Amino acid sequence: MMQTIANLCSAFGRRSTALLAAGGLIAAAAGIAHATDFEDPPGGAPRVDEGVLELLPGVDIQTILDRYGFTLRDSIPSRNIHLVSFQPALTDEQFEQLFIGDPDIDHSELNFDAGDSGPSTGSLFFGVAPAEFDSQPVWNILGVDPAHNVATGAGTTIAVIDTGIDTANPMFLGKIHPAAISFIGAPTDIQDTGNGINDDNEGLVDEMVGHGTWVSGIALSVAPDATLMPIRTLDDEGFSDAFTLTKAIYYAVDNGADVINLSLGSVAQVRLVERAVDDAANLGVIVVAAAGNHALPAPEFPAANNKCAGIAAVQLDGVIAPFSNYDADGGGRTITLSAPGMDIIGPIPGGYGRASGTSAAVPLVAGTAALLIEKGTIRRWSDFKEMAKKTAIDIRGLNPNLPNDALGDGMLDVLSAVTWPGPCFADLTGNDLVDLGDIQAFIPLFISGSAEVDYVDPRGVLDLADLQFFLQSFINGCP
Repeated sequence: MMQTIANLCSAFGRRSTALLAAGGLIAAAAGIAHATDFEDPPGGAPRVDEGVLELLPGVDIQTILDRYGFTLRDSIPSRNIHLVSFQPALTDEQFEQLFIGDPDIDHSELNFDAGDSGPSTGSLFFGVAPAEFDSQPVWNILGVDPAHNVATGAGTTIAVIDTGIDTANPMFLGKIHPAAISFIGAPTDIQDTGNGINDDNEGLVDEMVGHGTWVSGIALSVAPDATLMPIRTLDDEGFSDAFTLTKAIYYAVDNGADVINLSLGSVAQVRLVERAVDDAANLGVIVVAAAGNHALPAPEFPAANNKCAGIAAVQLDGVIAPFSNYDADGGGRTITLSAPGMDIIGPIPGGYGRASGTSAAVPLVAGTAALLIEKGTIRRWSDFKEMAKKTAIDIRGLNPNLPNDALGDGMLDVLSAVTWPGPCFADLTGNDLVDLGDIQAFIPLFISGSAEVDYVDPRGVLDLADLQFFLQSFINGCP
């Protein structure tokens, strides 16, 4: 599947380039119309001889390896999830059906690629002065500076699952979480660098280098007092796989991330990743992901997951970016919000660069989520969705050729989001009132351990603190 998008020119008439994008970056040059050929998005075919086993609690992976003659390649011990080589013992089809007949195996599925969702344009950025980064129009359009009078993201952690980060950039000084890690090479090597080799044989070398730094800088600009947790999961060509992505999501959750930024995607709806996103959301972590850059009416995964904030890209005026995927059915089921993704400046190793893609829209939303978590107006995934409905700018009239709500609830407005009073936490019946019905609804939810009433730490455990929070919210009534 090859898609061509023409006339992707700089919105401000400035020369720019872009790199291969996890959520995708689009090359743009002043006054020149370019046609950019998109590679097929990742996830279309499984990796050869790579399968994932989710075992039931207490089942030893060695028992399964011995039973079938598999070879262990990697593990997520905290979740009893394992990556194995299964050939020649089983075919792909036999491996996928393994869980049906083996009571020790909760699920079995093939491993798929994740990562690059856009064109191979090379990791070359023309120099952009730091002053241009600070003065770019997107900050004013979204109300970022006045929003910082309300919240700055203090005390929150944004996990950026990407290509790493340029730790030498002064804007990241003192902002990197001690749990930062790499799943590419040495665990301590979180640097956003390449190996000088054309690993994917696509004619370009290290085309993804800089993406993680760029994304991290955008998120930190929205939430300047947040802490960043870089998790190097994509290689220097922009590729990863479902197992490694899942490993990164669980690592972020287990190490205290409040927000997870996924400027990446795959066309494969892998249950392994979907469950990791669900688990994160159920623990109050906001997961934000790129819709993808193929101008298709189908967001990539995990953006399309029910408990992930799928983000489309728009231009600064609210018109859809010509490369952005969108929700064909409308109704905001797979796209939660849209955010600017055209010609966005961010830090890259050694300086600053300008590029476009849904990759840029995601960290704008992730940073906003950190602001709201600091304020306490977001405690659950449902709170984030309500914020989107109540504060987003209505851009349906600007996109008349798209299905209704194809771009989610509208365009991100950071200032409106931080000044939103928040949800009525005790309104469990959804009638904008707190009454006896909410108490009756709370009791079974609390007993069953539902994430809907898991308001405070420790997340995943309903205790007296959650009960006290509900009662105080009930007494306070709706904002």
